[in-house]
Amino acid sequence: MTQPDFMMQTFIRCTRDALWEALTDASRMGTWHFMSPRVEQQGDTLVYYTPDNEVMMQARTLALDPKRRIEASFEPHWEGGGAPSRNVFLIDEEGPHCRLTVEHYDLTFPVVPGEGVHDGWHRWAAGLKTWLETGEAARFNEAGALA
Repeated sequence: MTQPDFMMQTFIRCTRDALWEALTDASRMGTWHFMSPRVEQQGDTLVYYTPDNEVMMQARTLALDPKRRIEASFEPHWEGGGAPSRNVFLIDEEGPHCRLTVEHYDLTFPVVPGEGVHDGWHRWAAGLKTWLETGEAARFNEAGALA
């Protein structure tokens, strides 16, 4: 069994249905995504846009186990973003919370705590958690502002 190059977990006070919807409904993702105020569904691919309307990244769905697991490509379009890789979201209910596990595989660069992909996933998870628990948009980007 292959080990992920990066793994993190967070606990979110929400239902499995709410978390699944937040992870799969492109029309809602721009509310909480730390860098992408607009996300579009194009077939089996999510396209993430920067505030200046450039394609930031794409994520093509590779496998789904509804409300439990999503596997997708991770195709960065920003300079220095690295080669395409893949990520997995695992959803487990624990009472009034969900445990969300993020696994990232096939990275072509080292994961450095507080930088790059490590920092990005933590900012991404903070926005998702805040939005699901409070209903308020919060983008934890470096500028600290809603784009």
